[in-house]
Amino acid sequence: MKIQIAAQIYLKSMDTMKKILDLVGFRLDKKSKEFTYAKESIMDYTYNNLNKLFKDLEKAGLIKKCSCSTNIRKGYKDCICKGSGYQNVEEDK
Repeated sequence: MKIQIAAQIYLKSMDTMKKILDLVGFRLDKKSKEFTYAKESIMDYTYNNLNKLFKDLEKAGLIKKCSCSTNIRKGYKDCICKGSGYQNVEEDK
């Protein structure tokens, strides 16, 4: 099976984001306004950059929208796209 570009980028980015949130949570009280602000900022920045990257990869003809019609803010999905909302243009042969 060929590697799914968007799925791999998405899963690795989610792992990184979760680790950053864990580190911030270690330093700040998770019930504080500071943590809430940091969490929202980190998530927005991560998701916005992933969306931009996926649009660029789509424009370059490397990936296309997945038929499951999900988006990255909905989380992991048991699909070829893994929740990224995109899959490779070339089909496995």
